[in-house]
Formats: sequence, structure tokens, C-alpha cells
Amino acid sequence: MNNEAVSLLPHQAVEPRDRRLVLAMAVLANLLGNMGLVGINLALPDLERSLGLSAVLLGWVPLSQFMAMAAVAAPGAKLADIWGRRRTTIISLLLAIAGLVLSALAREPVSLFVGRVLTGLGLAVVFTNLTAMATSVHPPEMRGRVLGYTVSSVYVGLSLGPLTCGYLVGWFGWRAVFWLSVAGFLPPLIICLMVRVEQRPARGEKLDRLGSLWWLLAIAALFFGLTNITQFWTAGGLRLPLGALMMLLGLIFSVAYVVHSLKSPNPVLDMRLFLESRRFAFSSLAAFISYSASTGAGLLLSLYLQYTRAYPAATAGLILMIQPAFQALITPFTGRLSDRLDAGLMASAGMGVLCLALLVLALALTPETPLSVFAAILMLLGLGFATFAAPNSNAIIGAAPPSRVGQAAGTITATRLCGQVSSIALTTLVFSQVIGPGRITPDKYPDFMAAATVCFSIFAPICLVGVLASLARGRNKVEKAVSR
Repeated sequence: MNNEAVSLLPHQAVEPRDRRLVLAMAVLANLLGNMGLVGINLALPDLERSLGLSAVLLGWVPLSQFMAMAAVAAPGAKLADIWGRRRTTIISLLLAIAGLVLSALAREPVSLFVGRVLTGLGLAVVFTNLTAMATSVHPPEMRGRVLGYTVSSVYVGLSLGPLTCGYLVGWFGWRAVFWLSVAGFLPPLIICLMVRVEQRPARGEKLDRLGSLWWLLAIAALFFGLTNITQFWTAGGLRLPLGALMMLLGLIFSVAYVVHSLKSPNPVLDMRLFLESRRFAFSSLAAFISYSASTGAGLLLSLYLQYTRAYPAATAGLILMIQPAFQALITPFTGRLSDRLDAGLMASAGMGVLCLALLVLALALTPETPLSVFAAILMLLGLGFATFAAPNSNAIIGAAPPSRVGQAAGTITATRLCGQVSSIALTTLVFSQVIGPGRITPDKYPDFMAAATVCFSIFAPICLVGVLASLARGRNKVEKAVSR
């Protein structure tokens, strides 16, 4: 079977060899790739000292990559369906590796941020393709199991990442984290070259360039505006609210995209999926809210351990690995369980646990919090994520028609990334208001704790809204029939 002989294959026609390779590629990319990606949080204090970054610029180190990923997630998923998922995965892995190398070699902030953007552009397509490929080459009754393996591999990578990167930063400095990511993405690239099946469900279609432009402009304007919501621009004697105007412009672009998508025969992200399925719409909203409420928390906890508690990067990494290790142990079981039970209800329960953990952080985290209590909070976060992630992804993909699984996978990636960008952007905004424009020096550690408390106090109610959104999705018709 050669790569050009097949367009979109039903799972029955995919050879076992290619199924194994695709699943191995997804697992390794998530495991090895995320080891380095999560390590950037542990490298931030060393990076700040090395390049002289302010607290706000420190937030832009993860934010720049997330924004690039969010901007191309939907167009990238559609382009992959047109050109071929295998082909675009190879190209995107090469782009991501080039960005990581540039970041590792950076001597000043500009080249670092250019490298981060290039990495984000590549990884957005890679992770979207991995979900679509892994789920589409296996039968529907195995979808939850496959998602359990892939999501669990993310958590294994996140578990090993803090400890590994903590020691690497201590021994070799922040650049070692980027070199680890380079090494981590090489095995998936080699396996992808070995895969013989090519999937092109949108073969013959053209990329909706206008829709892609509206999407990119909406993402850029919305999140740049959010991070600068309190900033003003003075011109010609006028003092204009720069951030608010950018967010308003972003909302206009968003509406333009939605209107265009509903009219376009080949939209980059089909908004009709949200209108046709309440389950799809509310599951996607729940995914967005969960990452909006949790991504910034990971950044804050890493900085808390290294700044407020003065732990070295290696020790902080060892402590932080409690959460993803707990997630890695539980996720395979929740993935399998979501094939039998209502995935939506399971995800709702997980979101509720996340809300509780964030509320505890908002009310109880202090510079004197006992390490045992901190570890218990991390385990609570891990339990929430493990119960939410795989079942919610299963609910999203299960609510989409088989011919639009790629679009559903693209939606998972897009909503996750938009949520991550929102969370980091909000964290950066709070930093700018509470800590100020300077670096996080020891005299500003109390300001950092105040900023962290403000962030957790915002994240907890956001997560509560996510619980309501998750419950509002209803039950899948298929699941109802099975339960009867």
C-alpha cells in the first residue's frame, strides 16, 4: 500500500502494522515531546536571569508559543485533511524542531520568541493530526481506549518532564530544556516516515483562505487585547484604551469568522458542528474552560516553588511530578470507562474536582503551606484532569459524524489551545498589575504571592462555570440506547 493510493480509509482497511505505528507515533510524540515542553516552566527563573526578562515578558515565553498554536490550529487541521495528515505531520515536526533549535541558541529575547512562535506553528498541526490519525485508524469501540493511551502518554511525559528538566536546568541551564524537546520529537518523525497510509479526507478541496485569515486575526487581536486590557495608547491628544479596542476588534473578527464559516462549503473549522450537536458544543466549551482555569495554575505553582519556597529547579520538578504521575496512573482507566459509561457525566465529575482544587489553592496556599498539603492539592488536580480529559475528548469525537472526525480533532486542539492562551494571558495581565513591569526579584516575592492568589481566585469560579457547561451537554443518544 503506498501513500498516494489511499484517501480516507475506513478503519477496517488499515493494516495492523500501520495502526501500531500510528499509535506508537502518537504515544511517543506526546510522551517525549511533552517532557521538554512542560520543562519550560522550571527553566523560567534561570531564563529570566540569563536574558533579563521582566515578569510580563516571562509570561510571554509560554504565551508566544500557545498563541501561535491557537492561531493555526483550525486552519492547520483543515490543511492536513487536504494535503494529507502524514505529509503535514512530517513538515510540521521539522518546523517545530527548527524553532526549538533557534530557541536553544537564542542570545536575546527576540530570537527566543521567534523560535517559540515557529515551534508553536509546527506543534499545532502535529498534535491535531496525532489525535485524528490515532482515532480514525481504530474502530469506534476502541476510541476511548486509544484516547486513554494517548492522553496517558501526555501525562507520563508531564510526569517525567519536571524531574528531568529540573535536573537539566540545574546542571546545564535553561537551554538544555529545548535540546531535550529536539531529541524528543526525532523518534516520532522517524516513525511517521515509516507509516505507509495517507489520510486525505478533504482531498480535492481548497483551503478557505479568507476564513483562515479571519481566524488568525481574531485569535491575535483577542489575546493581545486581553494581556494589554489596562493599557492606553496616546495619539493626537487622544488617550485610547488599547487593550479594550483590540479585544473589541477581536470580537468583530470572531463574528466575521463565524458568519463566513456558516456560509463556506469548506470552512477551516466547521461551526455547523456546534449548531447541529448540543453535546459537541458544550463538550468543546467545557474543554475550553478547563484549560482556561488550569494552565496558568501550572505556571504559578512552578514559580511558587522556585521563588517563594526557594527550592532548586530539580527539587521543584520532583514535587510537581506528583500531579501528572497521578494523572498517568488513572487516565487509562477513565478512558476505558468512558467507552462504557456516559463520557459527559464522567467529564463533569472531573471538572468538579478541578474546581475544588483551584478553590483550595485560592483560599489556603501561603508561603508556609506544608509540603504534604501541597502534594495533596497536586493529587487532587491530577484526579480532576484524569477524570475529565479522555472522557471529554471521547464525548467530542463521539458527537461528530465519522466523516468529520478530523474536524472534531481540530476542535479539541483549537479549544484546548485557546483555553491555554486565555489562562496564560490572564496570568500575564495579573502579573503586570500586581507585580509591575520589573523582574521578580526577592523584594517582589510577596507581590508574586498576591498575584498568584488573585489568579486562583479567578480560575476557581471559571471552573465552576465549566462544571455547568459540562452538565448541560446532555447524554449521547447512542449511550442512552445502550443504557436502556
